[in-house]
Amino acid sequence: MSENTGARSAGSTQRTRRTGRAGPGEQPRQWEVRAALRAMDRVGDNGGRSIAHDIVDAAWDLMLTSEVTDFTVKQVAERANVALQTLYRHFGSKDELLLAMFEEAIDQGSRAFIAESARYQPVERLHHLVTAPFLFTYDDRAQRINRWRARERQRLIEAFPHEVEAVVEPYRAAVVDAIVAVCDAGDGSCDDPEMAGTIVTHLVQTMTLAVHGGGLVADSEALAERVWRLCWQGLAIR
Repeated sequence: MSENTGARSAGSTQRTRRTGRAGPGEQPRQWEVRAALRAMDRVGDNGGRSIAHDIVDAAWDLMLTSEVTDFTVKQVAERANVALQTLYRHFGSKDELLLAMFEEAIDQGSRAFIAESARYQPVERLHHLVTAPFLFTYDDRAQRINRWRARERQRLIEAFPHEVEAVVEPYRAAVVDAIVAVCDAGDGSCDDPEMAGTIVTHLVQTMTLAVHGGGLVADSEALAERVWRLCWQGLAIR
């Protein structure tokens, strides 16, 4: 994702390894914890973080190298070169695997611009967080992945409502922090930054998917600024 000054590629189609393991000092992703805990419950397994990543990578490889976004767990196991039993040792169902992929897509899509936003002053930081998701360059395949994300989110939320909501927590937390900073600087007013951050998060997520693969025909930069103005109208001191 990018600022207006230079769009970057969405990056979801160029990869040799989709999943990035948490580095030193970084918190593991939710799906990593779930997979490790599930694996540790089984005799003879040492935690299985590497195997879990291999499985998620294999699922992404299948999605990114085929014309369809559906696959079977058997295909994933064969691509990862693991037994089907091993796959289920780390992911209890195909939906749990899809949830891990969903979290990876959100995490890798947002991590860089969240970190980049920290160098801005409060209002500019919030503006960057709101507008940056619209300003990726999405090729046809990236838009197909976006449609997959939108479809699977609606389905997964029925089985994993709290886990799906928590996937966007790093972005939501950054938005909340920016709103608080704006208010502390005297540039805005908000009586409930947590709820405001949640509203902004879902608005940005929905509109980004709509314009980049969801069928909404609009200029992404213009739409980003319209969404920003809508958000800012609720915060700016008049």
